[in-house]
Amino acid sequence: MSETVPTLREELLPSFDAPGDSPYTWLRDMAGTLRDHLLVHGAVLVHGLPMDGPDSVATAREALGIARHTPTEAFNDRGDFGDGVLSPITWPGERMLCPFQEGSFSRTFPSVVLTACLTPPDGDGRTHLSDTRRLLDHLPAPLAERVRTTGWTLARTFHEGFGITWRKAFSVPDRAALEELFEAAGISAEWLPGGTLYTVRRRPGVVDHPVTGEECWFNQISFLNAGNLDPAERAIMVKAFGKYLPMNTYSGGGSPFSDDDLAAILHAYDSVRIDVAWRRGDLLITDNIIMAQGRSAFEGTPEFLVALGEDQSPRPGSRGREPEGDR
Repeated sequence: MSETVPTLREELLPSFDAPGDSPYTWLRDMAGTLRDHLLVHGAVLVHGLPMDGPDSVATAREALGIARHTPTEAFNDRGDFGDGVLSPITWPGERMLCPFQEGSFSRTFPSVVLTACLTPPDGDGRTHLSDTRRLLDHLPAPLAERVRTTGWTLARTFHEGFGITWRKAFSVPDRAALEELFEAAGISAEWLPGGTLYTVRRRPGVVDHPVTGEECWFNQISFLNAGNLDPAERAIMVKAFGKYLPMNTYSGGGSPFSDDDLAAILHAYDSVRIDVAWRRGDLLITDNIIMAQGRSAFEGTPEFLVALGEDQSPRPGSRGREPEGDR
């Protein structure tokens, strides 16, 4: 992403200091206040919690009154510590992670994400938050309207011996269970030679927030597009898999996004970005519809845990309806 775009000051993100005595009782008492801040600011940072493992993250989620969310599909192989506590998605520490919203390729997704810092990164590695309510104003009008009207398409291919298997991605034991899941999830599928599974699903690219009614950019168009792969790695992928790349995104009608489209989306994320520096014991609470999360390159061996909460689906009749294709 461009380094010349000014970012918002970290101080604009509301932050609170948990007391040393009875921090989870304090968190329970503060739950309503923190939720109010989420709806206004999209994220809240709490310092000084005893975040030392999966149990502490689950305790914090319960203190906040947030119901756990179980994903219906995994992007890649991430650690599962039970009780709804996960590792962050697997991503090389030396690479920047483009902002994305958890589960935005699924019909049911989490509306809240808790990120706990057990060990902060060395140096100045930071999480990037991008306010999706403001992002649309920073996109070229034709691109914004195209995504608003037609949504986006994710094509995902599972190749035997490469990446996560479809059984693990969807947590199913066999094809019969997979077909049942696909019918409920609105995913079309085709079996290719060699046991390769090719899937396609269309999703809304812009949704209305279920509480505030605000229009929010909600997709992984940029994050999962092959055009944002390292050029050398993309060339290897294309040579190995042809058009059936492990991941790629298109418009709702199936037409490709151009390099200019992808650059514009990345620029828009940067234009509304807030940088979050980490301390040991921090808990970042984000509204998953309002805020997309990414990060800079991380140094050292940082440790984070993630808890996804509260099932949500696009509201019928809103901009969150599933689009029918290009118009």
